[in-house]
Amino acid sequence: MVLFGFMAVAMAAAAQPTKLHTFKDWIVGCDNVRACQANLLAAEADGDDYVEVTLNRGAKSADRAVLYIPLPDKTTVGTRFSLKVDGGVAIPFSANAKQSASLPLTGGLLATLRNGRRAVILDAGGGKAGAMSLAGLAAALRYIDDQQGRTGTVGALIATGSKPDAAMPAPPPYPEIVQPPPSPSPPRTISVAAATRLIGQDNATCDYATGKVKPRSYRLDATHSLVLVDHPCGNGAYNFFTSVYVLDEAGTARPAHFDVEPGMIGPSDGTGELTNGDWDPKTRQLSSFEKGRGLGDCGTTESYVWNGASFRLLEQDEMDECRASVDYIRTWIAKTRR
Repeated sequence: MVLFGFMAVAMAAAAQPTKLHTFKDWIVGCDNVRACQANLLAAEADGDDYVEVTLNRGAKSADRAVLYIPLPDKTTVGTRFSLKVDGGVAIPFSANAKQSASLPLTGGLLATLRNGRRAVILDAGGGKAGAMSLAGLAAALRYIDDQQGRTGTVGALIATGSKPDAAMPAPPPYPEIVQPPPSPSPPRTISVAAATRLIGQDNATCDYATGKVKPRSYRLDATHSLVLVDHPCGNGAYNFFTSVYVLDEAGTARPAHFDVEPGMIGPSDGTGELTNGDWDPKTRQLSSFEKGRGLGDCGTTESYVWNGASFRLLEQDEMDECRASVDYIRTWIAKTRR
């Protein structure tokens, strides 16, 4: 019966991460439970004035949109600032956290920002503390309204109407991944020679090798162990690759399978290599982080959990644009249970 349960979970539909959309100087995305985030991207005109502003709105009818503004180093709670849009009247606000402010995006602030072109963040003395391009913000807000089913409701950000917020559809439930219980048994492992054969000589030996082949082993459940083999060769300047294998109790190794392949470009058979990845024994999660460039302001991060047969995607966060924003937008989320 337990085996049947594992097989049923393994045959469940694969995760389907959503896509991000760029509107001029803003990028926006909503995950599979309709929580949305929009990020300000660096515009050429901003130069050193860019600040990584983000906007979040949960999927429930009562959830309000919140604008998060990073503030200068050593800013304390209560420090006063203001936003000046297109040279107009300054809108005052205060830091409500160390070096940051979170502002409900409602009323006059919402109306001013969505109709503006550029905002400047000023400190109490009138000095510039940053700048925000507003090009594309209105389109990003309209996208959030549409994805969350808020179009035509009182609480919509752009597409407002007379319908009560309660008229919007409830968000879908979180997908669940059933994890087998942990096992206290030591993990099975493989020899260095076997690990070298598995990853291939080109990945194992070269003049610029970062080290020697050394398989790392971890217990997944009562009948399976995880083996990670870091590649000494064939890596990039900031992306380092690791092959992933699952061992049965007889010590037979097979490539691990993923419902969504890790990496920006993965093989088509469901087996994948981790990029800058690792296993966390405490959370029992496998991670991967594919950088689009060394700064880390674009790429994809994934975390996976073992369901007894394969690795299922627990969370994925992405940033499609290499434009200074390092607060990746979530495109998939699930929950675990035993």
